[in-house]
Amino acid sequence: MQINNVYIAITFVDLQYMPRSSISRDIGPEFWDARFATGSDVGEWLNSGDVLIDAVLSDLNQRLHLHAPSKAPHVLHLGPGVSQLGRKLRDACLQRQWTGNGILNVDFSTEAVRLGQRAEEEMKPEHAMHWRCADLLLWDDVATLTPFAPFDVILDKSTSDAIATFSDCQISATNDSRICPTVREVVQDKDGDTATLSPVELLALNLVPLTKKDTTWITLSYSTLRFDRLPFLERFWNLRSRTALKAPPGPVSTSAHTPDVFHWVYVLDRK
Repeated sequence: MQINNVYIAITFVDLQYMPRSSISRDIGPEFWDARFATGSDVGEWLNSGDVLIDAVLSDLNQRLHLHAPSKAPHVLHLGPGVSQLGRKLRDACLQRQWTGNGILNVDFSTEAVRLGQRAEEEMKPEHAMHWRCADLLLWDDVATLTPFAPFDVILDKSTSDAIATFSDCQISATNDSRICPTVREVVQDKDGDTATLSPVELLALNLVPLTKKDTTWITLSYSTLRFDRLPFLERFWNLRSRTALKAPPGPVSTSAHTPDVFHWVYVLDRK
């Protein structure tokens, strides 16, 4: 089953109102490799993501095993691209006397990973973040991240939005090693030999083996319904909160009236 992640290269307003079926499924990692290599991608989706940093730090501050200095918070950053979000988080960790080498940035663009790794060469080993290239919907790729697990927090700045643009996935109850054990479990528990999963459900199930009870998944999304009505996800993740955040204004005429647009911060807990 070949499914590639996608990061849609359009403005937030365009994406909010564009019909799901009109978004190309052909935009793959090569497209983003070219954009990142030429510097034509600004790197920051939706907003700066500072609200996510605050939420992650608040969560980490409550974890007892991090109360001693020189501890390494284990954070999985999904789809960072060329965003500065991971570096902001690492700098905030250093201010709290934590090390930064527990942060893992995962992107399906080899160019994003190359640029990220190059930037980390300037850091001391105990503070250098890790970078890995992986498609989050392919278990063969996700399984390579298990040496870094389990994670305390998952950081997701609109990556689940991009993944949500894919069609639903039909999964067979099989012992194929290319299928995540958690996915296989939920399919086998159903009546019948197959189950239909939304792409966000497949992402959520692929993340289960990388997490532990009370791992927190913090997401910034443009959608008010990003994690709603997803029964397979709900078996392993509990939606703790959904908070509205007014979106920054876009480039519009000063004479035009535009309604308020909101982004949403989701916090999910691993059951």
